[in-house]
Amino acid sequence: MPDPLLPESPLPELRFRTYRGEEDIPAIAELLSASFAANGDMIHVDLEELRVESRHWTNVDLAQDMVLGLVGERLVARSMLTWANTNDGTARHYQSWGDIHPEWRRRGIGRAMWQRNIERLASIAAGHRFAGSRFLSVPWLRGGDVGGAVLAEQLGYRRVRVYHHMTRSTLDDIDVPPMPPGLEVRAVTEADLQAIWEAIVEAFRDHFGAWDTSEESYRAWIEHPATDPSLMVVAFDGDEVAGGIHDEIHAGENEAQGYLRGWTDPVYVRRPWRRRGLASALMGRALLLLRERGMTSAQLDVDTENENRAPTLYERHGFVTDRLATEWHRPLV
Repeated sequence: MPDPLLPESPLPELRFRTYRGEEDIPAIAELLSASFAANGDMIHVDLEELRVESRHWTNVDLAQDMVLGLVGERLVARSMLTWANTNDGTARHYQSWGDIHPEWRRRGIGRAMWQRNIERLASIAAGHRFAGSRFLSVPWLRGGDVGGAVLAEQLGYRRVRVYHHMTRSTLDDIDVPPMPPGLEVRAVTEADLQAIWEAIVEAFRDHFGAWDTSEESYRAWIEHPATDPSLMVVAFDGDEVAGGIHDEIHAGENEAQGYLRGWTDPVYVRRPWRRRGLASALMGRALLLLRERGMTSAQLDVDTENENRAPTLYERHGFVTDRLATEWHRPLV
């Protein structure tokens, strides 16, 4: 009998199986690198990042819900799923991801994996007692994945959000506005990290989207190779975290792409300190810090409908959009 956890293979040479553990991560990294490149992304896939993520995923059983598609011993496709509540707690998103090697696209593999995810997520949702709205969700469909967008529409999803990737091509002529009165930027220590995490969670509570804010998610953030307290530009009001920007430098990405580019992401300000110019003051300092660390350009991702008009802030600091991603929803009844 067919395995109920696996899609039906659309190709005689293709077989599906579930994730077996970290032994699969090198092949997954190779697949993701090829998939991202085909979609026009410059993301470098780091093995240690994947290992950390796999150890701390919540609301998913990877042994059941990460599906791998192989031709012989070659990994050509991967899908997975999870669920999370929206930041304001009013809705629950049942999320699906998938990547297919560019040599194996347009052969029905994506449809088979995605349809299996829909059925599995509907089964999971049926066991939940949740009073809010519920949606099937694709939280980050890359702009270059044209086939993915077509398939999303065919499966009943509708685009609900657009995200921009923005770059600042140089780190010359950086504007550094003064800090608002009563606030200071000081060195971050490991003892500050819990309070900083809680500030991020609070700051994004009124933003669009759904993400895991559990203790496991915090541990994944702490253990992530790019989490470096010395690259965090955080504003304090006494002992309170008012807001911050966390620079990241991904050496593997820079080597692979042949540039010296850092991330200024996330950018967050808690409500009592908004509308005082804090985000702009932090951005100037975050860019200076990247320059001091040898970077020559910067990048970030932003929700184009951000209620705090974040894209306008970033444009003022010299960022321009170079590619996009989208979020797609389908009501789950």
